[in-house]
Amino acid sequence: MELRLENWTKDDFANLVELLKSEADLKYRDFHSSLVPDNDKSVFIGIRVPRLREISKEIAKGNPRSFLESAADDYYEIRMLKAYVIGLIKTQDFNDFASLFDSFVPSVDSWAVCDGFCCSVKEVKKYRVDFFQYIQKYLDSKNEWAIRVAVVIMLNYYLDDDYIDCVLKRCDRINNKAYYVSVAQAWLLATAVAKCREKTLAYLRSNSLDDITFNRTVQKCVESRRIDDGTKNYLRSLKRREQ
Repeated sequence: MELRLENWTKDDFANLVELLKSEADLKYRDFHSSLVPDNDKSVFIGIRVPRLREISKEIAKGNPRSFLESAADDYYEIRMLKAYVIGLIKTQDFNDFASLFDSFVPSVDSWAVCDGFCCSVKEVKKYRVDFFQYIQKYLDSKNEWAIRVAVVIMLNYYLDDDYIDCVLKRCDRINNKAYYVSVAQAWLLATAVAKCREKTLAYLRSNSLDDITFNRTVQKCVESRRIDDGTKNYLRSLKRREQ
């Protein structure tokens, strides 16, 4: 199938779905769907990430915006293709980038789609200052996936000396105990210990995290290969008794 299209139609999109189904690896589908229990198995086709990235690059060489307009969210792989395609678009300005970003967030319905999207939108680096302020609206959302998107964006693009203080403050203010939000916070903080050790350790000595999220953070630090044994032992001593 030709993927470098200038004008995607419904028929073109249907043909893409058929192409994906013809390449499905059913064993991989069963395995990967088990890792994303928040999605029904029926939405998975069974295409590995390298192949999806290959397809997305071909789509981006045509008219990627036309593809995004025609693509439905019926399948997990289509959501991932949309995420990767957005990541390949060279945006005109901040408003263009923010609009593309906003258009995809409602499609996020699992940790896998969230994290695949966030690590792909590298245009964030072009608009770091403005975008850091912009994602506050997602942190203020009541939707767990919107919150996770903002947390994982901060994890990927803002864990450095310029932003660590603000990132830690934002992480501390999250008032949502949904599982995938809590795990994202823990993942962010464990990565922050590795990248911005002293400030993050000071934060972990005094914070407003709920006990479950705090203990998840400690556990992720303990499991990290980027954190030394002395720091891990110290963090173990901070672990809380959950109520």
